[in-house]
Amino acid sequence: MASFGAPPVSLRHGVRVVAQAASTVEQVLLAVGDQVGHVNISYASRMNKAVVVFLKDQKYVTELIESGLVLNEEYVQVSPLATPSTRITVSGVPPFIPNEALERELKRFGKFASNLRTVALGCKDEKLKHVQSLRRQVFMFH
Repeated sequence: MASFGAPPVSLRHGVRVVAQAASTVEQVLLAVGDQVGHVNISYASRMNKAVVVFLKDQKYVTELIESGLVLNEEYVQVSPLATPSTRITVSGVPPFIPNEALERELKRFGKFASNLRTVALGCKDEKLKHVQSLRRQVFMFH
């Protein structure tokens, strides 16, 4: 059944908040609500180690992205769900190749939307969680 009176929500109404693993969805929503007003939050869920929040108006999305979020006295970056950027993953890059060298080469294909970062290997055991893979990722505008 369609709800009358409320405009439809699209991908452009959503943000992604990557908070500490100990943070609950409710804590994230309280922080978002403090920023844009609690009544302006429509939907939320934890997805892929982040909290996805849909807001009633796109202006709140812009406001959150520009200002970021303070959660448990720590600054947390907020990303839009709909972005004109593409994630680029470069595989098989040994650790002795500096990010600057990769950035020089990748700049030929567009502008950077984020910094180049090393991707964690994804080990489950606590003793190995710090191990990085030979992949690096960056978001680029296309």
